[in-house]
Amino acid sequence: MTKPVKRDAQTNRADRKFVEHVSTSQPLAIDINGSRTRADHVARIFRPSRSVMTSARVSRRPWLLVFERQVPPIIDCLMGYTGGSDTLTQVELHFPSRDAAIAYAERHKLKYTVVNDRSGRP
Repeated sequence: MTKPVKRDAQTNRADRKFVEHVSTSQPLAIDINGSRTRADHVARIFRPSRSVMTSARVSRRPWLLVFERQVPPIIDCLMGYTGGSDTLTQVELHFPSRDAAIAYAERHKLKYTVVNDRSGRP
């Protein structure tokens, strides 16, 4: 017959802290039916700057279309992970030109903002 394992004080403290966090936090709003329309999503079109680890001038940088976060991230205090239910923030679309990115956003009826490229040398 096995003896029950004694839990140390630190494990009990972590369990209590997690239960306290879960009971006081607001419930997670998950959209199961997908009722949000595409018009609710806001896209940002920009040209990323070159890496600071390179000294060469980059001539061919693609334009990116990324979606802005709709819901704030959820922080798990116990493990230290950050997560969320908004998976659209992981989408990153590459385009050869600014006009192609704008045409894509208009074709799919997305709200978008264009951040102008400031790569000119002083």
